This record gives sequence, structure tokens and C-alpha cells, in this order.
Amino acid sequence: MLKSFSEDRPFIDITKVTKVYPPDIIALQNVSLSVDLGEILFLTGMSGAGKTTLLKLICCMETPNKGLIDVGGYDLSKISASQIQSLRQQIGVVYQDFKILPRQTVFQNIAMPMEVCFTNVKDIRKRVDQLLESIKLTHKRDTVAGKLSRGEQQRVAIARAASNSPALILADEPTGNLDAEISEEIMKLFTELNAAGSTVIIATHDESIYRNTEHRRIELEHGLFSRQTQKKQLSLTGLMS
Repeated sequence: MLKSFSEDRPFIDITKVTKVYPPDIIALQNVSLSVDLGEILFLTGMSGAGKTTLLKLICCMETPNKGLIDVGGYDLSKISASQIQSLRQQIGVVYQDFKILPRQTVFQNIAMPMEVCFTNVKDIRKRVDQLLESIKLTHKRDTVAGKLSRGEQQRVAIARAASNSPALILADEPTGNLDAEISEEIMKLFTELNAAGSTVIIATHDESIYRNTEHRRIELEHGLFSRQTQKKQLSLTGLMS
């Protein structure tokens, strides 16, 4: 369970955050953003706009130079090492470079997050088989992951992120190496995970996966939110003029 979280407040609350990489590269500049529990949010923008940095800040892979970030009741400026571990067990991350284990099988890669949380073997097998069917890789269940194509590896990375039914899923270019048909299947999987209770944030260049949705979209440009598309009016600061 997430710490003392109330649905009366934003699930993710980012306030006036700035992130600078040495020597003086400004990745994000004074940005603020609120994400509701159960929302699907698309982050768009060119490479270098700050999308990946924002995802890393949310999952504690990076810390901001300025500003505050609250995720599911955790103030990340005050979080302890044990709390970081607890929070990360509630977050599934789809990395742009996959980060799969090439010498492990597809099954072992997807099962890993559940094993870390001591899920029983029967439930692990059932969940992995369900996810393999969703990403259309049932026939590769026992294949060593390093022998898969890049597109197949990306699908395995997505299934691994989803395996623990996390409260939050962060996806960095999840359809970058996939054809249109598989990209559509992946978005169906994200939608199903969202319907099951996961909040989903997707950083993407792929306009096709959000073109016909009603979900909120925010565009980043040079570390600032430059434009947003949404169904309802939400408070958003840090916008470019």
C-alpha cells in the first residue's frame, strides 16, 4: 500500500521543479504538474526536451536541484532508503533501452519483479502466461531474452513492468521499435492496466498512440511545458508564454 495516500489530492504532485545536469545543462526548469490517481498521461516532445528526466525524478532515479515532488503520499525530498524501496515496488518502469537480462529466459525476466516481492510460484506462472498472451509472445516463453529481436525485447520489458500490477507505470518510448499493429496491442495493455488501477505516464514520440484518445497530453520543449491537450481544465504551471 502507498503511504497515507488520499484520493482527495493529486496522486503525483510536482511543484516548481528544476533539474540541471553538469556542467550547466537545464533539463527541467521550474515546472509544476499534478497527475490524478487512475489517469493516463502522455508526455510528448523532441529528444532532449526533458521527458525522460521527469520520469526519472518521479521514480527516484534522479533528484531535483530545486522544487518538491510528492508521489502517492511520499514527499521525495524527505524519503528514507526503506521508503524508496517500498515506493519502487509500487512503480513499474519501461526503460527506453529495455534493461532486460539477456541470459535469462523471457519467463524469468517477466517474473523477476514478482519474485522480489515473494509472490507464490503458482501466481507468478499464471500472471506471466497472461502477460505473454497480451504481448503475443507465448511461443517465446522459454527463449533466452538476448536472442529476441529489439521489438520483442521491448514487449518483454513492458510485460515485466506490468507484472506486479503496480500503482504507477512509467513508460519511456514504449512503442519506439514496434510496428503499428503491435503498438496498438501495447496501448490496449496499458489501457487494461489502467482500468485495473494503475496510473500510467507515457513519454513518447509516437503520435499514433495518443492521436485518437481523450487522455491528457503535455508537450515538453527545452525543459518547459509548452502545450497541453486535455478533456478537463487542470491547474498547470511552468508553461511557456
